Amino acid sequence: MRFRLTASFLVISQLSLASANKVPVGKLLDQMIHRSTLAEPGGRPFYLKATITDKENASSEFNGTVEEYWLSPTKWRRVIKLRDFSQTHVVNGDAIHEENNGDYFPVYDEMLADEIVDPLPKSAVDLMNQLGLMGAEPGSGQGQCMAEKYFNDAEGTENRVLLSYDCKTGLLIYLWSPTCCYGVMTDYRKFHDKIVAYATKDNPINIRIDTLRDLDNVDESLFAVSQSTLPSQQMTTERVGERQARTFLVKREDVQWPPVNKKLTVESVKVEVVIGRDGNVKQAWTYSPVENQVEDAVLTAVKKWTFQPQNVDGIPAQIQTTLILPFPPEYRTSANEPLAKPIFDGVRATSDLRLEGAPAFHMKASFRSSDNSVDGTYEETWISAAKWRREVKLSNNSLLEVRTEDAFYRIFGGKFAPRLADDVMDSISFGIPGDGEVDFHEADWTVANTTLSNLPLLRVSRGYISPQGRPDALTYLYFVDEKTKFLRGHFHYSTLTIYNDLKPFAGKNIARKLTNIGGDMGKMEISIDILEPVDKADESLFNVSGAKPVFTTKDDYERFTAPRVVYSLPPSIHGFTGKALCQLSIDEHGHVRDVEVQGTTDDSFIKAIRAALMSWEYEPATVDGHPSPGVARVRVQ
Repeated sequence: MRFRLTASFLVISQLSLASANKVPVGKLLDQMIHRSTLAEPGGRPFYLKATITDKENASSEFNGTVEEYWLSPTKWRRVIKLRDFSQTHVVNGDAIHEENNGDYFPVYDEMLADEIVDPLPKSAVDLMNQLGLMGAEPGSGQGQCMAEKYFNDAEGTENRVLLSYDCKTGLLIYLWSPTCCYGVMTDYRKFHDKIVAYATKDNPINIRIDTLRDLDNVDESLFAVSQSTLPSQQMTTERVGERQARTFLVKREDVQWPPVNKKLTVESVKVEVVIGRDGNVKQAWTYSPVENQVEDAVLTAVKKWTFQPQNVDGIPAQIQTTLILPFPPEYRTSANEPLAKPIFDGVRATSDLRLEGAPAFHMKASFRSSDNSVDGTYEETWISAAKWRREVKLSNNSLLEVRTEDAFYRIFGGKFAPRLADDVMDSISFGIPGDGEVDFHEADWTVANTTLSNLPLLRVSRGYISPQGRPDALTYLYFVDEKTKFLRGHFHYSTLTIYNDLKPFAGKNIARKLTNIGGDMGKMEISIDILEPVDKADESLFNVSGAKPVFTTKDDYERFTAPRVVYSLPPSIHGFTGKALCQLSIDEHGHVRDVEVQGTTDDSFIKAIRAALMSWEYEPATVDGHPSPGVARVRVQ
């Protein structure tokens, strides 16, 4: 299925710019809702039957019917029947009955079913009011009038909101918003004191009202709900940002980029994606102005991507997101930009002690926070990539990791490992992108010149960096000396590690002094006190009899398991009323590394909610039995 910018949308660029009075868009929206929204609070009860049609495919999964009985915003019944899915949804006050048949509710059908009765949803109206849009007062011209604004969302991504309406009548023509993207409203007809759009047009999939009449002699049994359907049995779709979506990406198919015939006007392809409750991509489409063969190549690849299934408060949910796929180097106009892979290959050759076939070694280190509140030791014996032992000891706890030829063990006291111990381990023993069997995708990485500790270096990054140069908590940064390829810094999970006092060992140059900035300790110094070769290791070091392995090479695991909370402290926030949906980014150890708060714009509430949830601990997600970064969603109210 191809969703393209249509001719009618392109016409919007030629809107009437008559010298008319400008009024707040909020006033225009109030008028449009009162004149044309069937499901307006206080509106006349109605019965509606409509048909959804894919004009390109008579047997499409999107084809079907919508039937709605509406008494008020808190009392209505809707039945949707599609080729592979059907839903009966009844709302009666606080009670909700929902019956679903099928595994996936196509988002485009859901949007059209909502649009035909409520073409101006509250989320879009609130956004336009918040942005302070102004528009020409209707009655003063001909053609289409437009109110629009570009803005950056919470992730720093540029977005556009656009309202198009008839300059003469003030009737809605088109709405574009990050929360919805509707077709062109058409075939307006009178229904009592309203003028209602009976159809949409100019998209491959459209909806048309077949029957619209008063709802007389109401049969109350249509709205009867003996017992509300459990949330776990309801179908929900949550929208998340790209950064969050990529944290639960498990498997990706590389785009087979075709040759292009025309000069590109954009630097990337923006793809709308809907992920089913099983983690598979169910729908993908793009509005980016690219050639058909480029669009087909991108969508073919993205539809094969696999994600960890997501839950909201433990309930499986469909996920909608926008993915931005940068063009490959050969497409880019900045062809002189260096590639990331040769840089990482250089770092491996000069700085990585843990490559397959490298000589065995023994390392001991000590660390202390800058305020002297925490100190401890780190010890590692490394024989090969499949045989090593690492241990961090703190004053009141410890963390031991052991890898043998057939299993991986992780041993600590209590329900969860100390976060500081994992931070120390990760600072000393993290891998380089492209190591082993880890997939490497050049298009994900950007190379730029920068400085760190007054040293001119290359910054190789993956993830979001704000215009002010501040990386997101989940962004990866590597700071590399361009000439020597020595690694001088590394950033991830809000912690920057600086590598100093480089000395030779086993043909490599290894930092003996490390400084951690950020994280729980604020600042911490790590000293590599002993680094020596190992001729013959004590095999008892790898004996962890009685311990349960995290995974073994022989076991057959489920493909995914979601993070499971093991420690939580519900936020207690004075003065906060309402609900906030929070997305927690959880690392492969089970520690919460970032929290996105939606549902409130009050910074004091956001900081308090975030601080509380950052202390939560989880059993990490798993992919084929192996610990993996994951995401959890929690509602705070």
